[in-house]
Parts: sequence; structure tokens; C-alpha cells
Amino acid sequence: MDKVQRQYCDEVMKFRKVLNLTSIKDVDVFYKRFIQPSVLLERWIPQNAIVLDIGSGMGVPGLPLLIHRPDIQGILVERRKKRTEFIRHVIRKLKLKGQAFDADIHDLEPLQATVCIARAVSEISVLIGMCDKHIVDGGLAVLPIPNDVILPQIQGWVLKDELCQEGMQRVVCYQKSTLIGVVSREA
Repeated sequence: MDKVQRQYCDEVMKFRKVLNLTSIKDVDVFYKRFIQPSVLLERWIPQNAIVLDIGSGMGVPGLPLLIHRPDIQGILVERRKKRTEFIRHVIRKLKLKGQAFDADIHDLEPLQATVCIARAVSEISVLIGMCDKHIVDGGLAVLPIPNDVILPQIQGWVLKDELCQEGMQRVVCYQKSTLIGVVSREA
């Protein structure tokens, strides 16, 4: 754990009870459960990407990615105002390149992100639907999902990659197709 990751963990621990961020009390457990899996998502994030984190909650996976990859810019969307204020606080305190919106993703104008990430907020097809208007053509949706989820075919999106993490979850990467009406499972 580096210094900035530690600072983020400390902020989560400081506000965890009052904002109902997590029941985890141990920094090392929090790091293993939330920071490490978040950082694994970086393999699909191109240099200087604009990353949209939908349903960011306490900032996961968006904030750990911004800490690990200072070249990327983050847009974190969380409907709960208190959690969004926490995310803004962390962005300011750690001097990260990001902004946070306390809004429903459906109510925002197109955000022109290159990568969308979302963790455990809905089914894959619903998540892709949330991403769709906010992702540029050729952009990616990188989604951590349980190992037992069956991957759907989604109109306008192509399954590009999949990574299984032993004993944990898997991560799927869909790419928004520039060809209208494409339905594919390329891998």
C-alpha cells in the first residue's frame, strides 16, 4: 500500500460509520477487498482516459484508480449526496484529477467518457444501458461481476475481454461498437 492509498483508506476509516461507507474496520482488510480489485481494472484503461464510475458509493473503484493512475481523469457519479461530498473531499485532499456528481446517471447530459466502470450496482445489460450515452464510440465498459453471471449479448456492444480472478469475481470488458446494430461476443 503506497502513501496516497493509505491516506484514502484512512479517510474511509475516519468517515465509515457516520456515512455508512463500510462495516470493515481494518485497513488491511479494506485494502485487500476494495483497493486491490479496483487497481486490477487498470489493465483495460488507456493512457489519459476519462473514466466514468457509476454508483461510486465510497469512491470504489474510481478513487483507487485515480490514485494508482494519475494520468486518468475521473467522473464519479453517486446519487447519495453525503457520499458524493465524501468523494469530493477525498478528491480535494489527495489532489486527484476528478469530479463527483450527486445525481442519477440518467439525469446527466452525455459525459463523453472513454471508459465506464461500475461495481455491483445492477445487471450487466442495465449497467451497459447506463453507460451507453456517456461513452464515446469505441469506448469501454469494464465491469467486475460475480463468477456465475452469464454474459449477455448487448446491441451496439462487443465483449472484448474477460478475466477470472480465482476465488473472487471476474471482470468483463465490453467495447461500444461504431457499427450500428452490432451484437457480438468476440473474445
